[in-house]
Amino acid sequence: MDTQKLLGEVAGQLLSGAIKVVDLSAPLGPNTPLIKLPPELAVDTPKVEIHPISKYDKNGPWWAWNWLKLGEHSGTHFDAPQHWITGKDYPDGATDTIPAQNFVGPVNVIDCSVEAAADHDFLLTVDHIKTWEAKHGTINAGEWVVMRTDWYK
Repeated sequence: MDTQKLLGEVAGQLLSGAIKVVDLSAPLGPNTPLIKLPPELAVDTPKVEIHPISKYDKNGPWWAWNWLKLGEHSGTHFDAPQHWITGKDYPDGATDTIPAQNFVGPVNVIDCSVEAAADHDFLLTVDHIKTWEAKHGTINAGEWVVMRTDWYK
């Protein structure tokens, strides 16, 4: 396999739009939705705060920037295996030790937007996933799964 040629083809397809890249990020700010846990389980993350440092003024005449106060789970993110007790013993399971190639891969989008619009407490179950796989094919090891809810709207 000619890796350089393959990467060139991928780059060309990215530029032409033949490979679609989907930006799943969202703006951070005081209105960013945050997970709310039952009080008996945990203390919730406080709202995101944005504090100006400069805005083309005496504090920084050629730039605008801010400092942020936020929880590590505010906004779009992923959970490293070691975040959960079930993954606490995973070798290389922290955000700074996960191999970079694990951040790219085929994605399976399970569209639950209709169900989530009807039920704001909708939960994806194993049965939902089995139904999705029966229609779209098996989710293979190493592939990503994204649950589409449209709750961000």
